[in-house]
Amino acid sequence: MVTPELPNESRVIFETLYQAQYKSIYTFVRRRVPSSSDVSDIVSDVFTVAWRRVSELPPPPQDRLWLFGVAHRCLLAHQRGGWRRLQLLSNLEAQPNRIELVSAETDPLHLQVRSALRGLRARDREVLVLVYWDGLSHVEAASVLDCSVNAVALRSKKAKARLQSKLAASVSPPNLYSQALTIQKEQLP
Repeated sequence: MVTPELPNESRVIFETLYQAQYKSIYTFVRRRVPSSSDVSDIVSDVFTVAWRRVSELPPPPQDRLWLFGVAHRCLLAHQRGGWRRLQLLSNLEAQPNRIELVSAETDPLHLQVRSALRGLRARDREVLVLVYWDGLSHVEAASVLDCSVNAVALRSKKAKARLQSKLAASVSPPNLYSQALTIQKEQLP
Protein backbone atom coordinates (compact mmCIF):
# COMPACT_ATOMS: atom_id res chain seq x y z
CA MET A 1 0.00 0.00 0.00
CA VAL A 2 1.34 3.40 -0.92
CA THR A 3 1.13 5.98 1.81
CA PRO A 4 0.36 9.52 0.78
CA GLU A 5 3.10 12.09 1.15
CA LEU A 6 2.55 14.56 3.93
CA PRO A 7 3.71 18.15 3.86
CA ASN A 8 6.84 18.64 5.98
CA GLU A 9 4.93 20.37 8.77
CA SER A 10 2.41 17.51 9.02
CA ARG A 11 5.21 14.94 8.92
CA VAL A 12 6.99 16.67 11.79
CA ILE A 13 3.73 16.81 13.80
CA PHE A 14 3.12 13.10 13.24
CA GLU A 15 6.70 12.06 14.01
CA THR A 16 6.68 14.13 17.20
CA LEU A 17 3.39 12.55 18.28
CA TYR A 18 4.64 9.07 17.42
CA GLN A 19 7.90 9.44 19.32
CA ALA A 20 6.22 11.00 22.34
CA GLN A 21 3.24 8.65 22.59
CA TYR A 22 4.24 5.26 21.13
CA LYS A 23 5.27 3.75 24.47
CA SER A 24 2.18 4.95 26.33
CA ILE A 25 -0.17 3.74 23.56
CA TYR A 26 1.66 0.40 23.40
CA THR A 27 1.31 -0.19 27.16
CA PHE A 28 -2.33 0.99 27.08
CA VAL A 29 -3.13 -1.58 24.39
CA ARG A 30 -0.96 -4.33 25.94
CA ARG A 31 -2.86 -4.13 29.24
CA ARG A 32 -6.16 -4.65 27.44
CA VAL A 33 -5.33 -7.40 24.94
CA PRO A 34 -4.90 -10.99 26.12
CA SER A 35 -2.72 -12.03 23.17
CA SER A 36 0.56 -10.17 22.92
CA SER A 37 0.76 -11.09 19.24
CA ASP A 38 -2.14 -8.71 18.50
CA VAL A 39 -0.70 -5.69 20.31
CA SER A 40 1.61 -4.50 17.52
CA ASP A 41 -1.18 -4.76 14.95
CA ILE A 42 -3.55 -2.70 17.05
CA VAL A 43 -0.90 -0.07 17.84
CA SER A 44 -0.07 0.20 14.15
CA ASP A 45 -3.78 0.68 13.42
CA VAL A 46 -3.85 3.52 15.97
CA PHE A 47 -0.94 5.32 14.36
CA THR A 48 -2.30 4.66 10.89
CA VAL A 49 -5.42 6.58 11.88
CA ALA A 50 -3.23 9.36 13.27
CA TRP A 51 -1.22 9.43 10.04
CA ARG A 52 -4.35 9.69 7.90
CA ARG A 53 -5.94 12.32 10.10
CA VAL A 54 -2.86 14.33 11.00
CA SER A 55 -4.55 17.50 9.77
CA GLU A 56 -7.32 16.93 12.34
CA LEU A 57 -5.01 16.38 15.32
CA PRO A 58 -5.74 18.67 18.23
CA PRO A 59 -2.80 20.65 19.62
CA PRO A 60 -0.75 19.22 22.49
CA PRO A 61 -1.63 18.08 25.15
CA GLN A 62 -5.10 17.21 23.76
CA ASP A 63 -3.43 15.20 20.98
CA ARG A 64 -2.46 12.57 23.58
CA LEU A 65 -6.07 12.18 24.72
CA TRP A 66 -7.25 12.07 21.10
CA LEU A 67 -4.75 9.27 20.43
CA PHE A 68 -5.97 7.31 23.47
CA GLY A 69 -9.53 7.68 22.13
CA VAL A 70 -8.39 6.25 18.79
CA ALA A 71 -6.65 3.40 20.62
CA HIS A 72 -9.84 2.69 22.56
CA ARG A 73 -11.88 2.50 19.34
CA CYS A 74 -9.25 0.26 17.70
CA LEU A 75 -9.43 -2.07 20.72
CA LEU A 76 -13.23 -2.22 20.40
CA ALA A 77 -12.92 -3.04 16.69
CA HIS A 78 -10.40 -5.77 17.51
CA GLN A 79 -12.77 -7.19 20.13
CA ARG A 80 -15.68 -7.23 17.68
CA GLY A 81 -13.48 -9.04 15.15
CA GLY A 82 -12.62 -11.66 17.76
CA TRP A 83 -16.29 -12.19 18.57
CA ARG A 84 -17.10 -12.54 14.87
CA ARG A 85 -14.35 -15.14 14.46
CA LEU A 86 -15.64 -17.11 17.44
CA GLN A 87 -19.20 -16.96 16.08
CA LEU A 88 -18.01 -18.14 12.67
CA LEU A 89 -16.07 -21.02 14.20
CA SER A 90 -19.09 -21.97 16.28
CA ASN A 91 -21.31 -21.95 13.19
CA LEU A 92 -18.80 -24.02 11.24
CA GLU A 93 -18.50 -26.58 14.03
CA ALA A 94 -22.29 -26.92 14.17
CA GLN A 95 -22.53 -27.81 10.47
CA PRO A 96 -22.34 -31.46 9.55
CA ASN A 97 -19.20 -32.44 7.69
CA ARG A 98 -20.29 -33.63 4.26
CA ILE A 99 -16.83 -34.09 2.87
CA GLU A 100 -15.89 -37.59 1.84
CA LEU A 101 -12.15 -37.76 1.81
CA VAL A 102 -10.64 -39.56 -1.15
CA SER A 103 -6.96 -39.94 -1.70
CA ALA A 104 -6.33 -37.54 -4.56
CA GLU A 105 -3.05 -39.25 -5.46
CA THR A 106 -4.56 -42.71 -5.98
CA ASP A 107 -8.18 -42.21 -7.01
CA PRO A 108 -8.24 -42.54 -10.82
CA LEU A 109 -11.49 -40.59 -11.18
CA HIS A 110 -10.07 -37.70 -9.21
CA LEU A 111 -6.87 -37.69 -11.26
CA GLN A 112 -8.81 -37.72 -14.54
CA VAL A 113 -11.12 -34.92 -13.47
CA ARG A 114 -8.19 -32.81 -12.24
CA SER A 115 -6.40 -33.37 -15.51
CA ALA A 116 -9.48 -32.44 -17.54
CA LEU A 117 -10.09 -29.35 -15.40
CA ARG A 118 -6.48 -28.24 -15.87
CA GLY A 119 -7.07 -28.46 -19.60
CA LEU A 120 -9.96 -25.98 -19.42
CA ARG A 121 -9.64 -22.22 -19.60
CA ALA A 122 -9.40 -20.52 -16.22
CA ARG A 123 -12.87 -18.93 -16.61
CA ASP A 124 -14.47 -22.31 -17.38
CA ARG A 125 -12.69 -23.96 -14.46
CA GLU A 126 -13.75 -21.16 -12.14
CA VAL A 127 -17.47 -21.36 -12.94
CA LEU A 128 -17.52 -25.17 -12.72
CA VAL A 129 -15.77 -25.21 -9.37
CA LEU A 130 -18.05 -22.53 -7.92
CA VAL A 131 -21.28 -24.13 -9.11
CA TYR A 132 -20.57 -27.87 -8.87
CA TRP A 133 -17.89 -28.26 -6.24
CA ASP A 134 -18.58 -25.30 -3.97
CA GLY A 135 -22.34 -25.74 -4.41
CA LEU A 136 -23.15 -22.10 -5.19
CA SER A 137 -26.33 -21.27 -7.02
CA HIS A 138 -26.10 -19.33 -10.27
CA VAL A 139 -27.18 -16.19 -8.39
CA GLU A 140 -24.44 -16.67 -5.79
CA ALA A 141 -21.80 -17.48 -8.41
CA ALA A 142 -22.81 -14.39 -10.36
CA SER A 143 -22.20 -12.31 -7.26
CA VAL A 144 -18.76 -13.86 -6.75
CA LEU A 145 -17.80 -13.49 -10.40
CA ASP A 146 -19.33 -10.02 -10.68
CA CYS A 147 -21.42 -10.85 -13.73
CA SER A 148 -25.07 -11.55 -14.53
CA VAL A 149 -26.90 -14.72 -13.60
CA ASN A 150 -27.48 -15.42 -17.29
CA ALA A 151 -23.74 -15.14 -17.93
CA VAL A 152 -23.06 -17.72 -15.20
CA ALA A 153 -25.69 -20.07 -16.60
CA LEU A 154 -24.27 -19.78 -20.10
CA ARG A 155 -20.64 -20.11 -18.96
CA SER A 156 -21.59 -23.08 -16.80
CA LYS A 157 -23.36 -24.83 -19.67
CA LYS A 158 -20.47 -24.26 -22.08
CA ALA A 159 -17.86 -25.23 -19.49
CA LYS A 160 -19.74 -28.46 -18.72
CA ALA A 161 -19.77 -29.30 -22.41
CA ARG A 162 -16.02 -28.63 -22.69
CA LEU A 163 -15.31 -30.71 -19.59
CA GLN A 164 -17.50 -33.52 -20.90
CA SER A 165 -15.61 -33.61 -24.21
CA LYS A 166 -12.24 -33.56 -22.43
CA LEU A 167 -13.31 -36.39 -20.13
CA ALA A 168 -14.81 -38.39 -22.99
CA ALA A 169 -11.57 -38.08 -24.93
CA SER A 170 -9.40 -39.13 -22.00
CA VAL A 171 -11.32 -42.06 -20.45
CA SER A 172 -13.23 -45.11 -21.48
CA PRO A 173 -16.17 -45.31 -18.99
CA PRO A 174 -19.13 -43.42 -20.49
CA ASN A 175 -20.54 -42.31 -17.13
CA LEU A 176 -17.33 -40.73 -15.85
CA TYR A 177 -18.59 -37.25 -16.70
CA SER A 178 -21.71 -37.63 -14.56
CA GLN A 179 -19.64 -39.16 -11.74
CA ALA A 180 -17.19 -36.28 -11.95
CA LEU A 181 -19.91 -33.67 -11.48
CA THR A 182 -21.18 -35.40 -8.34
CA ILE A 183 -17.83 -35.31 -6.58
CA GLN A 184 -18.14 -32.46 -4.13
CA LYS A 185 -15.79 -30.37 -2.06
CA GLU A 186 -12.48 -31.90 -2.98
CA GLN A 187 -9.21 -30.12 -3.34
CA LEU A 188 -8.94 -28.89 -6.89
CA PRO A 189 -6.13 -27.19 -8.76
